[in-house]
Amino acid sequence: VAVVALAEHCPGHTSVDLRGCRKLTDAALVALAEHCPGLTAVDLGGYKNLTDAAVVTLAEQCPGLTSVDLTGCENMTNVAVAALAEHCPGLISV
Repeated sequence: VAVVALAEHCPGHTSVDLRGCRKLTDAALVALAEHCPGLTAVDLGGYKNLTDAAVVTLAEQCPGLTSVDLTGCENMTNVAVAALAEHCPGLISV
């Protein structure tokens, strides 16, 4: 709920650190991506329930991403990484 509210009321954010937010949901990440398309850096480290679908949406909605931390995101597959590579040409750190 807090991340969704942040996304809806602070669309100008360019970076967000959600490392260790264990109750974060894919829906919250999707809301963040949809409301904050200017994001350049996102730290999702430790978000073990993150799915490829949420990262694909993040990549599609935030093409200016230069850094995405997926450390400890155990459910990630090549689908998420490929979406980041395809939609975020300026990405320098994953």
